[in-house]
Amino acid sequence: MKKLLFSFALGFLTTSFSFAQENKTQNIEATYVCEMKLDLDATLKQVPQAYRSQVEEMLKAEINAGIFMNYFLNSNGKQSSFKLEEKISNSQSAGGMIVQQITAMDKFPYYKDLTTTPATYYKEIDMGVKQYLMKDSPNYNWKITREKAEIAGYKVTKAEGVMMDSVKVNAWYAPEIAIKDGPQSISGLPGLIIKAEYEVNNAKMIFTLKELKISDKELKVSLPTKGKVVTEKEFMEEMKKLQEQYKEMMGSGVDTQ
Repeated sequence: MKKLLFSFALGFLTTSFSFAQENKTQNIEATYVCEMKLDLDATLKQVPQAYRSQVEEMLKAEINAGIFMNYFLNSNGKQSSFKLEEKISNSQSAGGMIVQQITAMDKFPYYKDLTTTPATYYKEIDMGVKQYLMKDSPNYNWKITREKAEIAGYKVTKAEGVMMDSVKVNAWYAPEIAIKDGPQSISGLPGLIIKAEYEVNNAKMIFTLKELKISDKELKVSLPTKGKVVTEKEFMEEMKKLQEQYKEMMGSGVDTQ
């Protein structure tokens, strides 16, 4: 009888320990390198005609040199933040015109609430006279392919999705890292996204994992609350109106095609 009770207790403790291990929160601190590829002619079309001759050589030099920025992803599997590294390091581009624009646009981090389905992301945007809080829950409609690869030392599987209704996204995730997170607002795959790429407004964005630390140390993330709450679509519509106003102020020197 004692042996039976001992076996039962041992089995109970083993099961409980295994369950605790399986439900133990894993926190990650990841560094991604973002490479931005631009077409010079398409970029120049967004510059008023009167200023093109002044900036063409600077833009050309910056694009040819390569545009690289570092971002930090901190995630506890429930909430996360994705923040631009403000200090220029050896792996980042110097502060050219395009980098300055990226820095201004990503002054505030992306935040994600991974407890919702799909995940909800938050992004504060300060336009000077007005502050917005972009809040949306994009459904990427991921299709997992049979394509396998090894990226940054991890075995990954390729998935294809869509963002902003029409922008195609390719992502490679590592099933061994069971956190459904990734760069910017991209998430929802059964594993950490190691690499993601998409093209929007003639700019190709490529995010690749550079470094990853995993620990059980508690990581707290506070979701933002300041600003006029808008969806991604609503924000883009407001930005389009501002762009039209800017074009009217500058004349007809900005190409629309």
